[in-house]
Amino acid sequence: MEKFARMRKIVVGAAMAAAVSASAQVPDLFDAFEMGGRSLGMGGGMYSNAADPSASYWNPANLSLIGEAQFELNFRNLPSTETRLSGRVDDPEKDTNARFGGSSITFGGIVLPIGTRGTLGVSYARGGFYHDREFGSQLDGGDGVNVDINDLLRVDNEFLTVAWGLPSRGRTNIGVGIVLARQHILSDTFRRIDDGQETTVIDDPPVSDDGFGVGGIVGFQFTPPNNPNVSFGISYRTPIRVNMDKLDAISNEIPGRLQAGFVWRRDGLRGGRDYLIGGVDGAWYFEANRNKPSGLKRDGHAAAGVGIEYNWAQSFGYVPIRLGFRAVQDAGDGFASRSAFTFGLGYRPFDANYWIDLNLAAVSGQSSPDLAISITSRIGKK
Repeated sequence: MEKFARMRKIVVGAAMAAAVSASAQVPDLFDAFEMGGRSLGMGGGMYSNAADPSASYWNPANLSLIGEAQFELNFRNLPSTETRLSGRVDDPEKDTNARFGGSSITFGGIVLPIGTRGTLGVSYARGGFYHDREFGSQLDGGDGVNVDINDLLRVDNEFLTVAWGLPSRGRTNIGVGIVLARQHILSDTFRRIDDGQETTVIDDPPVSDDGFGVGGIVGFQFTPPNNPNVSFGISYRTPIRVNMDKLDAISNEIPGRLQAGFVWRRDGLRGGRDYLIGGVDGAWYFEANRNKPSGLKRDGHAAAGVGIEYNWAQSFGYVPIRLGFRAVQDAGDGFASRSAFTFGLGYRPFDANYWIDLNLAAVSGQSSPDLAISITSRIGKK
């Protein structure tokens, strides 16, 4: 019985240590992860002022600037991390590496101007993604005990937003929206504990849970009367409580976001044929899951980006060339900072109803770049 009690204590201790460190030293992919599209190639410098279907997700005030029905679809990779454990079970050393991950549709949105009554925007976005595997063999459990660990934690945040851009009032636009959020969590834990005489294996089936919640978003956009080539945008998305059941101890809250930025445009380049757009954007993510020290507790933190887009005129249309930089501050224990240099190319023919964009992000600590492809199309003819 004494041996059994000691083994049980080791098992419980190993499980508790893993729970506390489940997210240790993983970059904050909830915020560093962007669903893709044109602004990703500019380091996110246009998020608060994007006049395309993504406006319903970032700033619904910009819906008022879209004068035609449009549809946008984004496809990109889903970054993930792997963390190798070594040393002691109760306080392991961690070596985390970022991976390219799988790929998925991460955004789909539609914009429909409704005469003089305003503009409707409806979108689906994977606005946060977290996938980390922790593993280690022969970790020291004390008293000659060795422990093998192989854990997987995956969290996926999805948003369905229905937004309305109010009719323009001079040079000021306002937008509001309702956000329906889904949070999916998958937790899979494996332990092999060997005390030199007996081996105990804990390999329970994976546990998954889905939670839903409702939030809101409001945005403003302003163009100075003496400078029509400059635009300022600001938006606020409320925190969203999600009704998790089995995995409530890991996370039951999606943080609120306060975001602002400005863009500028310069025309008349290269003999009047080309033009340049630049943007700066910043966001503050409020703390979340503050009462969950063993889960995804996150401090308030900032994210910011800057970028330019040079629109190079050709006989068939424009080729946008993008360059940018984005950085995300660490969000406390378990969420390291993340930065990326971004690049992009586009294809915008004059006589077509569609535009195609390819954007890359060279991410800190990741061997292969993130990749996003997006297509935007008019609905109906010009």
